[in-house]
Amino acid sequence: MASLEAASAATSSSNEEVRIEDLFHHKRNEDVITKLFTAVYAPFGFIIFLIRVFLGFHTFLVACLLRKSAALRMHALRMMCSILGIVVEKTGERDETARVLCANHVSVLDHLAIDILTPCLLPSVWDIPSVIRWCFGYVDLGATRGRDHLVNGAKQLLAKESAMPLLAFPEGIITSGEKALIKFNTWCFEVSSVVQPVSVRVWRPYPWKVAVSVLGATWWSDLFYFFALPFTVISVEYLPKMEKKDNESLEEFTQRVAETLAANLKISVSKFGISDASEAAKRLKTDRERAKRTVTKEKPSPRLQDGRQMDECAMRIKQSFPTFHLSAIRRDLEKTRNQTATVNNLKTGKLVVLPSDGQSGKVPLDSASWRGVFENRKWQMIESNRQKYMERDA
Repeated sequence: MASLEAASAATSSSNEEVRIEDLFHHKRNEDVITKLFTAVYAPFGFIIFLIRVFLGFHTFLVACLLRKSAALRMHALRMMCSILGIVVEKTGERDETARVLCANHVSVLDHLAIDILTPCLLPSVWDIPSVIRWCFGYVDLGATRGRDHLVNGAKQLLAKESAMPLLAFPEGIITSGEKALIKFNTWCFEVSSVVQPVSVRVWRPYPWKVAVSVLGATWWSDLFYFFALPFTVISVEYLPKMEKKDNESLEEFTQRVAETLAANLKISVSKFGISDASEAAKRLKTDRERAKRTVTKEKPSPRLQDGRQMDECAMRIKQSFPTFHLSAIRRDLEKTRNQTATVNNLKTGKLVVLPSDGQSGKVPLDSASWRGVFENRKWQMIESNRQKYMERDA
Protein backbone atom coordinates (compact mmCIF):
# COMPACT_ATOMS: atom_id res chain seq x y z
CA MET A 1 0.00 0.00 0.00
CA ALA A 2 2.83 2.35 0.85
CA SER A 3 4.55 1.63 -2.45
CA LEU A 4 1.31 2.33 -4.31
CA GLU A 5 0.90 5.67 -2.53
CA ALA A 6 4.51 6.54 -3.38
CA ALA A 7 3.89 5.69 -7.02
CA SER A 8 0.75 7.84 -6.98
CA ALA A 9 2.69 10.76 -5.51
CA ALA A 10 5.40 10.37 -8.12
CA THR A 11 2.73 10.28 -10.80
CA SER A 12 1.09 13.50 -9.67
CA SER A 13 4.41 15.33 -9.46
CA SER A 14 5.58 14.14 -12.86
CA ASN A 15 2.30 15.11 -14.55
CA GLU A 16 3.19 18.74 -13.97
CA GLU A 17 6.28 18.36 -16.12
CA VAL A 18 5.29 15.83 -18.80
CA ARG A 19 3.74 17.23 -21.96
CA ILE A 20 1.65 15.20 -24.38
CA GLU A 21 4.41 15.51 -26.99
CA ASP A 22 6.91 13.94 -24.56
CA LEU A 23 5.04 10.63 -24.59
CA PHE A 24 5.98 9.88 -28.20
CA HIS A 25 9.05 9.57 -30.37
CA HIS A 26 9.15 12.25 -33.06
CA LYS A 27 12.18 11.01 -35.02
CA ARG A 28 13.45 7.54 -35.90
CA ASN A 29 17.08 8.46 -35.27
CA GLU A 30 18.03 10.93 -32.56
CA ASP A 31 21.73 10.06 -32.30
CA VAL A 32 24.21 11.30 -34.93
CA ILE A 33 26.21 8.05 -34.91
CA THR A 34 23.00 6.06 -35.37
CA LYS A 35 22.07 8.21 -38.37
CA LEU A 36 25.47 7.66 -40.01
CA PHE A 37 25.46 3.95 -39.30
CA THR A 38 21.90 3.60 -40.60
CA ALA A 39 22.91 5.28 -43.87
CA VAL A 40 25.79 2.82 -44.31
CA TYR A 41 23.62 -0.14 -43.29
CA ALA A 42 20.70 0.83 -45.58
CA PRO A 43 21.65 -1.35 -48.62
CA PHE A 44 22.13 -4.43 -46.45
CA GLY A 45 18.94 -3.66 -44.53
CA PHE A 46 16.90 -3.49 -47.72
CA ILE A 47 18.18 -6.91 -48.83
CA ILE A 48 17.38 -8.37 -45.40
CA PHE A 49 13.92 -6.80 -45.61
CA LEU A 50 13.16 -8.53 -48.94
CA ILE A 51 14.31 -11.91 -47.61
CA ARG A 52 12.23 -11.55 -44.45
CA VAL A 53 9.13 -10.54 -46.39
CA PHE A 54 9.38 -13.89 -48.19
CA LEU A 55 9.87 -15.71 -44.87
CA GLY A 56 7.04 -13.71 -43.30
CA PHE A 57 4.64 -15.11 -45.88
CA HIS A 58 5.55 -18.62 -44.74
CA THR A 59 5.06 -17.58 -41.14
CA PHE A 60 1.58 -16.40 -42.07
CA LEU A 61 0.83 -19.81 -43.60
CA VAL A 62 1.99 -21.60 -40.43
CA ALA A 63 -0.26 -19.35 -38.33
CA CYS A 64 -3.20 -20.24 -40.60
CA LEU A 65 -2.62 -24.00 -40.69
CA LEU A 66 -1.97 -24.70 -37.00
CA ARG A 67 -4.63 -24.45 -34.32
CA LYS A 68 -4.33 -21.19 -32.38
CA SER A 69 -4.22 -22.79 -28.94
CA ALA A 70 -1.79 -25.55 -29.96
CA ALA A 71 1.62 -25.56 -28.23
CA LEU A 72 3.27 -26.48 -31.55
CA ARG A 73 1.95 -23.26 -33.10
CA MET A 74 3.37 -21.14 -30.28
CA HIS A 75 6.84 -22.71 -30.47
CA ALA A 76 6.89 -22.60 -34.29
CA LEU A 77 5.83 -18.95 -34.42
CA ARG A 78 8.33 -17.97 -31.75
CA MET A 79 11.16 -19.61 -33.65
CA MET A 80 10.11 -18.17 -37.03
CA CYS A 81 9.68 -14.69 -35.53
CA SER A 82 13.25 -14.93 -34.24
CA ILE A 83 14.38 -15.58 -37.82
CA LEU A 84 12.39 -12.50 -38.86
CA GLY A 85 14.31 -10.47 -36.29
CA ILE A 86 11.54 -10.37 -33.67
CA VAL A 87 12.86 -11.91 -30.44
CA VAL A 88 10.23 -12.43 -27.73
CA GLU A 89 11.30 -12.77 -24.08
CA LYS A 90 9.04 -13.80 -21.20
CA THR A 91 9.22 -13.13 -17.46
CA GLY A 92 6.60 -13.77 -14.80
CA GLU A 93 3.84 -16.38 -14.85
CA ARG A 94 0.50 -16.32 -16.56
CA ASP A 95 -2.47 -16.59 -14.15
CA GLU A 96 -5.19 -18.61 -15.85
CA THR A 97 -7.90 -17.30 -13.49
CA ALA A 98 -7.61 -13.83 -15.03
CA ARG A 99 -9.58 -13.75 -18.29
CA VAL A 100 -8.50 -10.24 -19.26
CA LEU A 101 -4.91 -9.21 -20.00
CA CYS A 102 -4.16 -5.49 -19.73
CA ALA A 103 -0.94 -4.28 -21.41
CA ASN A 104 0.79 -1.04 -22.31
CA HIS A 105 1.22 -0.30 -26.02
CA VAL A 106 4.67 0.48 -27.48
CA SER A 107 4.73 -1.15 -30.95
CA VAL A 108 2.57 -2.59 -33.72
CA LEU A 109 3.70 -6.12 -32.79
CA ASP A 110 2.78 -6.08 -29.09
CA HIS A 111 -0.24 -8.25 -29.76
CA LEU A 112 1.82 -10.77 -31.73
CA ALA A 113 4.43 -11.05 -28.96
CA ILE A 114 1.82 -11.69 -26.25
CA ASP A 115 -0.19 -14.01 -28.50
CA ILE A 116 2.90 -16.19 -29.09
CA LEU A 117 3.28 -16.66 -25.31
CA THR A 118 -0.43 -16.77 -24.44
CA PRO A 119 -2.99 -17.36 -27.21
CA CYS A 120 -5.50 -14.54 -26.81
CA LEU A 121 -8.07 -12.45 -28.64
CA LEU A 122 -7.89 -8.73 -29.38
CA PRO A 123 -10.96 -6.61 -30.20
CA SER A 124 -10.77 -5.45 -33.80
CA VAL A 125 -11.45 -1.82 -34.64
CA TRP A 126 -10.79 -2.28 -38.38
CA ASP A 127 -12.88 -3.72 -41.17
CA ILE A 128 -10.50 -6.50 -42.23
CA PRO A 129 -11.11 -9.89 -43.92
CA SER A 130 -12.25 -12.70 -41.64
CA VAL A 131 -9.24 -14.88 -42.55
CA ILE A 132 -6.74 -12.26 -41.41
CA ARG A 133 -8.82 -11.55 -38.30
CA TRP A 134 -8.88 -15.22 -37.37
CA CYS A 135 -5.20 -15.78 -38.14
CA PHE A 136 -3.89 -12.93 -36.02
CA GLY A 137 -6.34 -13.36 -33.18
CA TYR A 138 -8.63 -10.39 -33.79
CA VAL A 139 -12.30 -10.68 -32.90
CA ASP A 140 -15.20 -8.43 -33.86
CA LEU A 141 -16.89 -7.31 -30.64
CA GLY A 142 -18.73 -4.35 -32.11
CA ALA A 143 -16.09 -1.75 -31.26
CA THR A 144 -16.93 0.23 -34.39
CA ARG A 145 -20.56 0.54 -33.22
CA GLY A 146 -19.74 2.10 -29.86
CA ARG A 147 -18.57 1.41 -26.33
CA ASP A 148 -21.76 -0.37 -25.19
CA HIS A 149 -21.55 -2.89 -28.04
CA LEU A 150 -17.88 -3.50 -27.24
CA VAL A 151 -18.51 -4.13 -23.52
CA ASN A 152 -21.50 -6.40 -24.15
CA GLY A 153 -19.64 -8.34 -26.84
CA ALA A 154 -16.64 -8.82 -24.55
CA LYS A 155 -18.83 -10.05 -21.69
CA GLN A 156 -20.54 -12.56 -23.95
CA LEU A 157 -17.15 -13.79 -25.17
CA LEU A 158 -15.78 -14.28 -21.66
CA ALA A 159 -18.96 -16.08 -20.61
CA LYS A 160 -17.83 -18.99 -22.79
CA GLU A 161 -15.50 -21.21 -20.76
CA SER A 162 -13.70 -22.44 -23.87
CA ALA A 163 -12.93 -18.90 -25.06
CA MET A 164 -9.35 -17.64 -24.97
CA PRO A 165 -8.47 -14.66 -22.74
CA LEU A 166 -9.10 -11.15 -23.97
CA LEU A 167 -6.16 -8.81 -24.56
CA ALA A 168 -6.70 -5.07 -24.12
CA PHE A 169 -4.53 -2.01 -24.68
CA PRO A 170 -6.34 0.59 -22.51
CA GLU A 171 -4.08 3.40 -23.74
CA GLY A 172 -5.59 3.09 -27.21
CA ILE A 173 -2.48 4.43 -28.95
CA ILE A 174 1.21 3.54 -29.29
CA THR A 175 3.55 5.56 -27.05
CA SER A 176 7.30 5.51 -26.45
CA GLY A 177 6.85 3.81 -23.07
CA GLU A 178 9.68 5.91 -21.66
CA LYS A 179 7.97 8.89 -20.00
CA ALA A 180 4.43 8.04 -18.93
CA LEU A 181 1.34 6.02 -19.78
CA ILE A 182 -1.71 7.47 -21.48
CA LYS A 183 -4.71 7.56 -19.15
CA PHE A 184 -6.39 4.14 -19.33
CA ASN A 185 -9.82 3.61 -20.86
CA THR A 186 -12.17 1.85 -18.41
CA TRP A 187 -13.94 -0.46 -20.85
CA CYS A 188 -11.81 -3.56 -20.24
CA PHE A 189 -12.11 -3.16 -16.44
CA GLU A 190 -15.89 -3.02 -16.80
CA VAL A 191 -15.82 -6.36 -18.60
CA SER A 192 -14.13 -8.25 -15.75
CA SER A 193 -13.32 -7.50 -12.14
CA VAL A 194 -10.13 -9.60 -12.37
CA VAL A 195 -7.34 -8.59 -14.75
CA GLN A 196 -3.69 -9.45 -15.15
CA PRO A 197 -1.38 -6.53 -16.03
CA VAL A 198 1.26 -7.22 -18.68
CA SER A 199 4.21 -4.89 -19.18
CA VAL A 200 5.79 -4.71 -22.63
CA ARG A 201 9.25 -3.31 -23.34
CA VAL A 202 10.93 -3.05 -26.73
CA TRP A 203 14.62 -2.35 -27.31
CA ARG A 204 17.17 -2.49 -30.10
CA PRO A 205 20.94 -2.78 -29.77
CA TYR A 206 23.23 0.17 -30.40
CA PRO A 207 23.96 1.46 -33.04
CA TRP A 208 20.65 0.18 -34.46
CA LYS A 209 18.80 2.11 -31.78
CA VAL A 210 16.03 3.27 -34.10
CA ALA A 211 12.71 4.30 -32.57
CA VAL A 212 10.15 1.49 -32.78
CA SER A 213 7.36 3.92 -33.62
CA VAL A 214 7.03 7.66 -34.08
CA LEU A 215 4.00 9.90 -33.71
CA GLY A 216 1.94 9.89 -36.88
CA ALA A 217 3.79 6.96 -38.48
CA THR A 218 1.98 4.25 -40.44
CA TRP A 219 1.96 0.60 -39.33
CA TRP A 220 3.77 -0.56 -42.47
CA SER A 221 6.66 1.89 -41.89
CA ASP A 222 7.08 0.54 -38.34
CA LEU A 223 6.99 -3.02 -39.70
CA PHE A 224 9.65 -2.15 -42.28
CA TYR A 225 12.19 -1.36 -39.53
CA PHE A 226 11.32 -4.58 -37.69
CA PHE A 227 12.23 -6.56 -40.80
CA ALA A 228 15.17 -4.43 -42.01
CA LEU A 229 17.14 -4.17 -38.74
CA PRO A 230 19.12 -7.18 -37.44
CA PHE A 231 16.77 -7.89 -34.52
CA THR A 232 14.36 -6.30 -32.06
CA VAL A 233 13.73 -7.66 -28.58
CA ILE A 234 10.19 -7.54 -27.15
CA SER A 235 10.17 -8.31 -23.42
CA VAL A 236 6.82 -9.40 -21.99
CA GLU A 237 6.40 -9.54 -18.21
CA TYR A 238 3.31 -10.97 -16.52
CA LEU A 239 2.48 -9.18 -13.27
CA PRO A 240 0.32 -10.64 -10.47
CA LYS A 241 -3.40 -10.50 -11.16
CA MET A 242 -5.43 -7.65 -9.68
CA GLU A 243 -9.04 -7.77 -8.47
CA LYS A 244 -11.52 -4.97 -8.01
CA LYS A 245 -12.39 -4.28 -4.37
CA ASP A 246 -15.95 -4.09 -3.11
CA ASN A 247 -15.73 -0.43 -2.10
CA GLU A 248 -13.72 0.57 -5.17
CA SER A 249 -15.21 2.42 -8.14
CA LEU A 250 -14.47 1.52 -11.74
CA GLU A 251 -12.30 4.62 -12.20
CA GLU A 252 -10.32 3.90 -9.02
CA PHE A 253 -9.70 0.31 -10.07
CA THR A 254 -8.58 1.46 -13.51
CA GLN A 255 -6.21 4.02 -11.98
CA ARG A 256 -4.78 1.43 -9.56
CA VAL A 257 -3.98 -1.00 -12.38
CA ALA A 258 -2.43 1.80 -14.44
CA GLU A 259 -0.22 2.92 -11.54
CA THR A 260 0.88 -0.67 -10.86
CA LEU A 261 1.85 -1.15 -14.49
CA ALA A 262 3.61 2.24 -14.59
CA ALA A 263 5.55 1.42 -11.42
CA ASN A 264 6.82 -1.78 -13.05
CA LEU A 265 7.93 0.21 -16.11
CA LYS A 266 9.46 2.88 -13.82
CA ILE A 267 7.39 5.64 -15.40
CA SER A 268 4.27 7.55 -14.38
CA VAL A 269 0.63 7.78 -15.44
CA SER A 270 -0.13 10.98 -17.33
CA LYS A 271 -3.32 13.03 -17.18
CA PHE A 272 -3.71 12.86 -20.96
CA GLY A 273 -6.25 10.66 -22.71
CA ILE A 274 -6.56 9.19 -26.19
CA SER A 275 -8.26 12.36 -27.47
CA ASP A 276 -5.26 14.46 -26.38
CA ALA A 277 -2.92 12.07 -28.18
CA SER A 278 -5.03 12.26 -31.35
CA GLU A 279 -4.93 16.06 -31.25
CA ALA A 280 -1.15 15.96 -30.78
CA ALA A 281 -0.82 13.74 -33.86
CA LYS A 282 -2.98 16.16 -35.88
CA ARG A 283 -0.88 19.14 -34.72
CA LEU A 284 2.32 17.37 -35.70
CA LYS A 285 0.94 16.58 -39.15
CA THR A 286 -0.21 20.19 -39.58
CA ASP A 287 3.18 21.55 -38.48
CA ARG A 288 4.98 19.28 -40.93
CA GLU A 289 2.75 20.36 -43.81
CA ARG A 290 3.23 24.02 -42.86
CA ALA A 291 7.00 23.52 -42.77
CA LYS A 292 6.90 21.98 -46.26
CA ARG A 293 4.87 24.91 -47.56
CA THR A 294 7.36 27.33 -45.99
CA VAL A 295 10.27 25.60 -47.71
CA THR A 296 8.37 25.76 -50.99
CA LYS A 297 7.74 29.48 -50.56
CA GLU A 298 11.39 30.12 -49.81
CA LYS A 299 12.47 28.59 -53.11
CA PRO A 300 13.67 31.13 -55.71
CA SER A 301 10.81 32.57 -57.71
CA PRO A 302 10.80 31.93 -61.49
CA ARG A 303 12.47 34.40 -63.81
CA LEU A 304 10.13 37.14 -65.02
CA GLN A 305 9.79 37.04 -68.79
CA ASP A 306 7.82 40.09 -69.93
CA GLY A 307 6.68 43.53 -68.80
CA ARG A 308 3.23 42.39 -67.73
CA GLN A 309 4.67 39.93 -65.23
CA MET A 310 7.02 42.59 -63.86
CA ASP A 311 4.14 45.07 -63.50
CA GLU A 312 2.09 42.54 -61.50
CA CYS A 313 5.11 41.59 -59.40
CA ALA A 314 5.89 45.26 -58.65
CA MET A 315 2.36 45.80 -57.35
CA ARG A 316 2.61 42.73 -55.09
CA ILE A 317 5.94 43.87 -53.66
CA LYS A 318 4.55 47.38 -53.13
CA GLN A 319 1.85 45.95 -50.83
CA SER A 320 4.53 44.43 -48.58
CA PHE A 321 6.91 47.41 -48.81
CA PRO A 322 4.68 50.52 -49.05
CA THR A 323 7.53 52.98 -48.21
CA PHE A 324 9.38 52.24 -51.44
CA HIS A 325 8.45 53.95 -54.68
CA LEU A 326 6.79 51.84 -57.36
CA SER A 327 9.09 53.13 -60.08
CA ALA A 328 12.16 52.11 -58.04
CA ILE A 329 10.77 48.62 -57.48
CA ARG A 330 9.92 48.32 -61.17
CA ARG A 331 13.40 49.41 -62.28
CA ASP A 332 15.04 46.90 -59.92
CA LEU A 333 12.83 44.14 -61.31
CA GLU A 334 14.07 44.96 -64.80
CA LYS A 335 17.61 44.34 -63.56
CA THR A 336 17.04 41.21 -61.47
CA ARG A 337 14.11 39.65 -63.36
CA ASN A 338 13.40 37.86 -60.07
CA GLN A 339 10.90 38.69 -57.31
CA THR A 340 12.95 37.10 -54.53
CA ALA A 341 16.10 38.99 -55.55
CA THR A 342 14.29 42.34 -55.54
CA VAL A 343 12.70 41.63 -52.15
CA ASN A 344 16.13 40.76 -50.74
CA ASN A 345 17.49 44.05 -52.13
CA LEU A 346 14.72 45.92 -50.32
CA LYS A 347 15.33 44.06 -47.05
CA THR A 348 19.10 44.53 -47.10
CA GLY A 349 18.89 48.24 -47.97
CA LYS A 350 20.54 47.93 -51.37
CA LEU A 351 17.63 49.83 -52.89
CA VAL A 352 17.60 53.37 -51.45
CA VAL A 353 14.81 55.62 -52.72
CA LEU A 354 14.70 59.39 -52.25
CA PRO A 355 11.33 61.13 -51.85
CA SER A 356 11.83 62.84 -55.21
CA ASP A 357 12.50 59.57 -57.01
CA GLY A 358 10.70 59.26 -60.28
CA GLN A 359 10.41 63.00 -60.99
CA SER A 360 11.06 63.56 -64.65
CA GLY A 361 12.56 66.68 -66.19
CA LYS A 362 12.47 67.74 -69.80
CA VAL A 363 11.81 65.22 -72.49
CA PRO A 364 15.17 64.32 -74.04
CA LEU A 365 15.76 64.74 -77.77
CA ASP A 366 16.97 61.14 -78.08
CA SER A 367 13.93 59.12 -79.14
CA ALA A 368 15.47 55.93 -77.76
CA SER A 369 14.99 57.21 -74.19
CA TRP A 370 11.35 58.25 -74.68
CA ARG A 371 10.19 54.77 -73.65
CA GLY A 372 11.92 55.11 -70.30
CA VAL A 373 10.41 58.54 -69.70
CA PHE A 374 6.95 57.15 -70.46
CA GLU A 375 7.40 54.23 -68.04
CA ASN A 376 8.74 56.58 -65.37
CA ARG A 377 5.79 58.98 -65.67
CA LYS A 378 3.32 56.07 -65.70
CA TRP A 379 4.59 54.67 -62.42
CA GLN A 380 4.79 58.17 -60.98
CA MET A 381 1.11 58.65 -61.76
CA ILE A 382 0.18 55.25 -60.32
CA GLU A 383 2.13 56.01 -57.16
CA SER A 384 0.48 59.44 -56.82
CA ASN A 385 -3.03 58.11 -57.34
CA ARG A 386 -2.39 55.23 -54.94
CA GLN A 387 -1.21 57.66 -52.28
CA LYS A 388 -4.33 59.83 -52.72
CA TYR A 389 -6.52 56.74 -52.41
CA MET A 390 -4.77 55.63 -49.23
CA GLU A 391 -5.14 59.09 -47.70
CA ARG A 392 -8.84 59.20 -48.58
CA ASP A 393 -9.40 55.72 -47.15
CA ALA A 394 -7.62 56.71 -43.94
